[in-house]
Order: sequence, then C-alpha cells, then structure tokens
Amino acid sequence: MHPIIIYTLSFVALGGLGMYISSRKADIHTQKQRWLKYITYIVIVTSIIVSTIYHFFYLLAILIVWVGLFEVIRNCKASLYIKVTSLLSYTAISILFIVYSYTIPIAFLLYIYFQIAIFDGFSQIVGQLLGKHKLVSHISPNKTIEGLAGGILFTILVAFLTRDWVQVSVQKAILYGILTSLFSLSGDLLASYFKRLNHIKDYSNILPGHGGFLDRFDSLMMTGAAYYLLLNQTDRIV
Repeated sequence: MHPIIIYTLSFVALGGLGMYISSRKADIHTQKQRWLKYITYIVIVTSIIVSTIYHFFYLLAILIVWVGLFEVIRNCKASLYIKVTSLLSYTAISILFIVYSYTIPIAFLLYIYFQIAIFDGFSQIVGQLLGKHKLVSHISPNKTIEGLAGGILFTILVAFLTRDWVQVSVQKAILYGILTSLFSLSGDLLASYFKRLNHIKDYSNILPGHGGFLDRFDSLMMTGAAYYLLLNQTDRIV
C-alpha cells in the first residue's frame, strides 16, 4: 500500500472526528451541508492522488482549468477592466499550473498536494471548532485567524511526517509546509475576491456542498503555479 494512502486514511478519520465535534451544535441543514462537503472533498482528494500515482494528473489539471475557465467567464459581470484582468490572471495561473502538473516528479506532486488537502480541510475544521476572530471578513467572511493557524500547524506537521517521500531535511520540510499554506491561502482569497467583485455567492452548483468547481481547486492551481515558478527559479526540486 502506498504511504500516502495510509496517511490519507489517517487524516480523513481525524478530519471526520473534527467535523463531528464541530457540527454537534449546528442545525440539521448545516450538518448535512458540512458532511456533504466533506464527503465530496474526500472524493476529490482521492481522485487527485490516484491520477498522480498513475501518471495522468496532467489530464485532470487540464480538465480543472477548462471547467474553471467556464465558471470565470460565466460569472464575470463586472467592468471591462475587471473582466480582462480576471481572464489574464486566470490564464497565467492556468498555464503555470498545467506545466507544473506534467513537469514535476510524482513524489513531489504527492508531497505538495497532500499538504494542500490538509491545509484546506483542517483550516475549515479548526475554524469551525475554535474560530472567533475574522481573518479578512470583507473578502471571505467565514475564514478565521484560528482556522488559518490550525491549518498551517497541521500542514507543517504533515510536511514533516512525509519528508522522506522527497528526501528533504526537517528545516526544508517546515519551509514547504509554510509555503504551501501561504500559496493555498492566496489562491483561496483570490477566488473569493473575484466573487466579491462580481457580487456572486457561488461559482456554480457543479460540486455538492461547495461554492463551485473553481472554489474547490483554487488553492491547488495557485500552489502549483507558485511552486513551478519557485522551482524553476532555483532549478531544484527539493
């Protein structure tokens, strides 16, 4: 069994426990929405891990980019300047993300994606459990400082525990955990900012329980694009 499967099952169980605890006092509708989102998220994570292990992640990346482009065009209702800026920004990130998807070694893709998945999942769970202070309420009202801190801590932990996948030192593993958290957050906030500019709540209803298809992959795209630029500049994978 591939090590990432063991780690994924472990953190899925931990995340499920956190989801159960955080949802106990919520109303029935909210509980259903959270569990539907959680299950959909597990399916997405599994799909990306399997596609990476079996060497067709780049095809999934292309699909993500095209569906995301459809959502951007469909929802871009603001001024011409915002439309052009949004499309140019999305195109640049998409190209870098696709190149990242088929040029970076599989071990590193898995190493980074696992961190992205943990950051996204545990930022939300910790925020639901402990969140009291808003992070950037004018862009993303549900994000909290506590959720961000929890997401970063869990991401660093995962980067440390799985560092043998790419043979990096403890110091570099911690650095990767921090960078992945920041890249993921920036992708999420950029997608949320687009929503605010265009006065929409969700990109679409393609994925049950989520704010749209792009809303689920914004962190992955931004992180992939950022790492491609970073690794290209340093000319090193680890």
